[in-house]
Amino acid sequence: MGRKPRKSARRIMIWVAFLMIFAFFAVHPGMAATGRLEPKRVHLSPQVDRAEDLEKILEVLERKMGGKKLSKKAKDKLFTLNEDKARLIISLCDRITDDGRTVGAEIAYLLITALIVLS
Repeated sequence: MGRKPRKSARRIMIWVAFLMIFAFFAVHPGMAATGRLEPKRVHLSPQVDRAEDLEKILEVLERKMGGKKLSKKAKDKLFTLNEDKARLIISLCDRITDDGRTVGAEIAYLLITALIVLS
């Protein structure tokens, strides 16, 4: 009379499997996500206001040192840091201001001092 339902279901599953394998190997991964061959490039380097950020770093370090003033040599090193290191120190300073006197804040302070000394 008619085909058995199991045979037609099996054939459909086999064709779907072939289509999935073809799609997996034939489609470019960048195109699968965006529909274009070249993925859109995003620059994640925001413009930083150096003077404001350096003042924030000085404020956090002096507060963490118990109100003592930072030495002239350390201040000079802060002003000569490249942008990547300055952003790293700023993010560590954010960690110190958010956490206060936790272990994470203490480690962030140690990392900042190591970056300043070793730069």
